[in-house]
Amino acid sequence: MKIHVDKLKKTFDVKTTNKVMRSVYQFQLDSAKLASSQGKDGVGIFSDAIALIDRIEDFLVKTLGLSKQDAEKLDDYFSSEDVQKMANYVAGRLMGMSDEEIKESTDNTEETDSKK
Repeated sequence: MKIHVDKLKKTFDVKTTNKVMRSVYQFQLDSAKLASSQGKDGVGIFSDAIALIDRIEDFLVKTLGLSKQDAEKLDDYFSSEDVQKMANYVAGRLMGMSDEEIKESTDNTEETDSKK
């Protein structure tokens, strides 16, 4: 499957093998677990935040086969929000969503978040 990542200005050819799909689901599960800070103290919250950043970057590097240079860009040039959006986009595409469906889902999430 060809996946174009606008921020990196590159298109990647990603095979939807069981290994890749397991990684997609594990990424989403980890993200959901780490995003829940209910009942945690400051140390737990910050530890989870760091773990989430690491997990997102690891997912993108392994799934897209990023070069060392592109992997460093994730840390040095993009905001945490941009990298999260990249990962969600890649996961969505691998799960069979179209660009339009991903955009609609993202727009709905942002709209819901802005109402909180």
